[in-house]
Amino acid sequence: MESKPETTGIAASALHGWGMLFAALGIIGRGILQTRLLGLGETSAQALLEAMQSSDRTMAIATVSLVLQAMETCAIPFFALLLVEGFRHTSDFRRYLLRVLGAAVFSEIPYNLAISGKLLDLSSRNPIFGVALALIMLYFYGRFPGRSGKNLAVKAVVTVAALLWPVMLGISFGSALVLTAAVMWLFREKPLLRNIGGTCAVIVCALSSPFYLAAPMGVLGAHFYNGEKGEENRLVNYLAYPALLLFAGLAGNLLL
Repeated sequence: MESKPETTGIAASALHGWGMLFAALGIIGRGILQTRLLGLGETSAQALLEAMQSSDRTMAIATVSLVLQAMETCAIPFFALLLVEGFRHTSDFRRYLLRVLGAAVFSEIPYNLAISGKLLDLSSRNPIFGVALALIMLYFYGRFPGRSGKNLAVKAVVTVAALLWPVMLGISFGSALVLTAAVMWLFREKPLLRNIGGTCAVIVCALSSPFYLAAPMGVLGAHFYNGEKGEENRLVNYLAYPALLLFAGLAGNLLL
């Protein structure tokens, strides 16, 4: 009997694990170090740089916070690629979207607790809402394939709307995830162009925040995706992020 050749590269389950790791680093940087220890709340890199001038301790904590927030953006290419692949292979888009929306709603209070220390915070929304918007965008891409004038117009309008809604709703990393997913969908059959396009997408996002300058490292990790699903537990995947947020929120409250 011939043995099945070993598959090299990174499976989707491993990509999810790496994405969660980078997301966890960002939660520590923004929620625990920045909000709890420095008392600054979710703020800009410039504000953190100004706070660093007050004391050596503040400088050390703020520096680590800045690094972790930059590393958090590395998760965007991972989750954008997973979203594109998930949409391509799903047999039931409606159930897929409902699962994502459910995870987004379920994560909102833990997200507020982890990032701002409040149960209700209307200033921002958790990134999974951005995943839902990107998924809806991909749905319209699939419904209007080809390059006819009408289809291109529909896709252009949907893309612009998907990019603007995260800004209006305050969805963290939403526009960056939407843009990266759109580019990766465009080059979904050409991995090299997909990676180059994904890198360009996150670099464009650096125009709005310097934190995104670290995101191309996430594209480098996504480059090794081998097209395999890998061993995974769907329930664990959907509960991992809210569980991580809840743990960070509770840990942060112990520091108050």
